[in-house]
Amino acid sequence: MIELNAMETLQISPNILRWVAEQRGLSLDALVDLLGTPSKHDDFAAGKLSVAQAEKLAKKTHIPFGYFFLDTPPVTAQRRIPDLRQLPNHEPLSIDFFDVLDDVLRKQQWYQEYLQEQGAQQLDFVGKYPSKANLPAEQVAAGIQQTLGITDQERKQCKNYSDFFTLFSAKAESIGILVFKSGIVKSNTKRGLSVSEFRGFAIADPLAPVIFINGKDSEAAWIFTLAHEIAHIWLGESGVSDLPANQQKSGNNVEIFCNRVAAELLTPKTQFLDAWEQATESKFDTLSKAFKVSRLVIARRAYDLGKIDWPTYQAISDASNKKKISDGGSPYRSYPLRNSKRLTRAIVSTAMSGGMMLREAASLLNVRPDTVMELSKRLAVR
Repeated sequence: MIELNAMETLQISPNILRWVAEQRGLSLDALVDLLGTPSKHDDFAAGKLSVAQAEKLAKKTHIPFGYFFLDTPPVTAQRRIPDLRQLPNHEPLSIDFFDVLDDVLRKQQWYQEYLQEQGAQQLDFVGKYPSKANLPAEQVAAGIQQTLGITDQERKQCKNYSDFFTLFSAKAESIGILVFKSGIVKSNTKRGLSVSEFRGFAIADPLAPVIFINGKDSEAAWIFTLAHEIAHIWLGESGVSDLPANQQKSGNNVEIFCNRVAAELLTPKTQFLDAWEQATESKFDTLSKAFKVSRLVIARRAYDLGKIDWPTYQAISDASNKKKISDGGSPYRSYPLRNSKRLTRAIVSTAMSGGMMLREAASLLNVRPDTVMELSKRLAVR
């Protein structure tokens, strides 16, 4: 093994440095600025780095140190999920996104094998309404609602957005969809996810479908994103999404259609129009509380149904609450949310029954082995 002197000057390929910058959504100049020492900026940009400086960049960018010694970028960041993002000037999918995707795929693969051992059958709702069928959004939404079975009474019992998201995600998981919600990469609180990069993604697997929600978004946005990604599952269309509730541009692509399905699922047209007519004042607040969605979703629905004009809608859109939610609170409450409650129970149960090593379970959940033991108590898993 060759030992490197920390102060030895290396010649790193500028192509590698540009690739590293792209993985982090940075320019080359911004990347080398991470090293400080402005007087050596040009040397750094040309790839003249010490071993210690290359190690510093590897640590700051979460790129394996060995990659800095390659002549050409590795074929590692290939998209394994369709990029369906629609917003202009969106950030490139970063190493943070791919690390999250890899982590979710690893968990999904374990769960697929777990289900196969149990003789589980494929889920008939995955791909039930393919986009090529050109069905009305209302028909797709009605089919989803029939399967999920969320009642008006259950919705009314929810006190706020958080309660409704908990109900909504529980319904999705009860029929076999793994719902992950996290604002960080694995369990690294220093690697927060970017809402401007993506809001969620769906993997329409017929045995173990997956939905991931970016927890850095607002609570109300979680709800719409979950509905949007559920529509992806019913269409059988995997993809990463960034289209918020207020983006309903003309066209007939998958993202726009999923938004229409989500709007109908969360605010059914007939119920919405009845509630709109019955509300005597503060219609947006009244309907927001009734349907457990944001004022922005209500405003968009009202605009699409011809109840308000564009300036009125735009004013509400401009004033919409953009506050982001952190993953605060008890970590034992966060772990099952980050890892899907359904999946967490399956992993912990398998570990406690001797079907897998504690350290393997801990690795899948990105926690310590003693945390798996504690989760078994809190989840009452045997």
